[in-house]
Amino acid sequence: MPHVEGDNEQPAGTDPKTEKAGENNQDQSPKTFSQEEVNDIIAKRVNEINAKNDEKTAKAIEKALADYERKQQMSDEEKAKDELEKAQAEIANKERDLLIRENRAEAREILQEKSMPSVFIDYVVDENLETTKQNIDKFEKAWNEALAKAVDQKLAGKTPVDPSTKTPPSGDSDKLSTRDLLFGKKG
Repeated sequence: MPHVEGDNEQPAGTDPKTEKAGENNQDQSPKTFSQEEVNDIIAKRVNEINAKNDEKTAKAIEKALADYERKQQMSDEEKAKDELEKAQAEIANKERDLLIRENRAEAREILQEKSMPSVFIDYVVDENLETTKQNIDKFEKAWNEALAKAVDQKLAGKTPVDPSTKTPPSGDSDKLSTRDLLFGKKG
């Protein structure tokens, strides 16, 4: 049955809300592009990426040329000293990484001994093992406080009533059985 303007009744199975939603979906239909438009969009994006890469390349070339010119002006002794400094810095970085790796392993063991999740390693590890242990102790204290608070909140509630303190319905407490006292009912 077609819907007539001014008619207050809706045809069976139609809802004005869903009809409007359907109209909105029609307005939001996917846009189609011609091949030329697609090519223009892609070319524009490629040009942007190339411009960024050109800037990075130019900066890298400038840095390399400056480094080359600086090395050309150095004596052999200065060149050797420069290379030695670079090697020492690289060794120091590798030692630091190794030290942190060792401390992570130690921290993982300590956390497991204390029954704490090892996912928190990144929050406690430091280059210094003593600092790592202090961080674990601080974290353990905070963890236990938060855990205790959460448990208290979960357990908080209505205190159970002691059935022996209830007054019997008949008022005669001498005739109540143990079962009655425990469960608060007769029979």
